[in-house]
Amino acid sequence: MKQKIMTAEEAVARVEDGATIMVGGFMATGTPEILIDALVAKGSRNLTIICNDAGVPGRGTGKLVSSGQVGTLIASHVGLNPEVAQRMNTDVPEDRLECILVPQGTLAERIRAGGTGLGGFLTPTGVGTIVAEGKQTLTVDGREYLLEKPLKADFAFIRCSEIDEAGNAIYYKATRNFNPLMAMAADYVIAGACRVVKVGEMDPDHVVTSGIFVDAIVEGEKPWEM
Repeated sequence: MKQKIMTAEEAVARVEDGATIMVGGFMATGTPEILIDALVAKGSRNLTIICNDAGVPGRGTGKLVSSGQVGTLIASHVGLNPEVAQRMNTDVPEDRLECILVPQGTLAERIRAGGTGLGGFLTPTGVGTIVAEGKQTLTVDGREYLLEKPLKADFAFIRCSEIDEAGNAIYYKATRNFNPLMAMAADYVIAGACRVVKVGEMDPDHVVTSGIFVDAIVEGEKPWEM
């Protein structure tokens, strides 16, 4: 069996400047902080980050925004992190952040489409708004839809509550959110885990993400707290 357990520093070592990374979490709930901290320390820049939101200052993907490592942010909600607006409007080119807002359900479905090999999907969300700018529209049974294309990434940073040494993962409660979808839509998946167990110790009926999707495992993620 492939050895997947490593340190956070080893896991993020292959993340180079310009990489595209999906980061699990919902307002930092379910975000792998141990991996974010390691990436901040590594200093990779001009990253494209795909996530539900920009976290909050000092937590979640907010740490990457604060460190100036994010060139493009693709998210559905950034209102909890005022630094996003500041960086979007800065006059300093090297600190400027491009922010692409995507409706939350559309974001989730675009990631799912990327992970399942679909060429896209049709949604009425955003028809007649700025969301539709530059997108193909189709009419089905008299109703207009937008064609939304799939999202994929070079890396996915996911967080799980328990994982075995083969990478089979379990998520507790709200920490599940975007993590299982992102694990399917990236070329290299790193799981930050609260607890690593031997293969066979977990009930297979509780496994959400199969180990075939997980390339690296980092233990030491703290149980989530408000």
